[in-house]
Amino acid sequence: MKNKKGFVFVETLIVISVLTASLLLLYSSYSSLIRNEKVRLKYNDSVYLYRTYYLEKFFRNFRFDLVTNSLNKEDSTKPISILTGFGCHSGIFINEEDNVGLCENLLAELHVSNLYLTYNDISELQNCTNKDGICETLVQVNSTASDYIKTIGGKGKTGYRIIVEFAETKDGSRKCNPNEECQYYYATLSLGEI
Repeated sequence: MKNKKGFVFVETLIVISVLTASLLLLYSSYSSLIRNEKVRLKYNDSVYLYRTYYLEKFFRNFRFDLVTNSLNKEDSTKPISILTGFGCHSGIFINEEDNVGLCENLLAELHVSNLYLTYNDISELQNCTNKDGICETLVQVNSTASDYIKTIGGKGKTGYRIIVEFAETKDGSRKCNPNEECQYYYATLSLGEI
């Protein structure tokens, strides 16, 4: 009878290499799924949509039309903006002193980092690039906000949209300071005509 120990050893090595390759393939696809899910959870989470809705109701009580005027510039020397940042000092309050303090407290309580107003149809913003492949309008936002803006739908809709960037500490207990490591969350609401 012949000795088959060498054949069993080679067969074992082949089975181990096939199993290792399959496990590596599974791990790489699983890790990319986890990474994509973490990104997705930072976009339009229900908690941040609720906060955005609350902000929209707050600002709608004031002169929100003044913010929309910055999108609709009539001055031909300046380019028409398709995304504008606004906040508590945008000149939209009737009683400046009381309302600016209230607004600043609200933004701090809700962990708001930036507020943006744009058109509801943001396909122009999503497709804007210059000859170097950079969108000059999106230079004012950080890269994660730019990535978020590219995921928003609404093509063909009229009106305006508010985009809110929330910055929190890792545990979510307070607004993140610029020198800390922050987690950014984004939410958007369609405002319709203002």
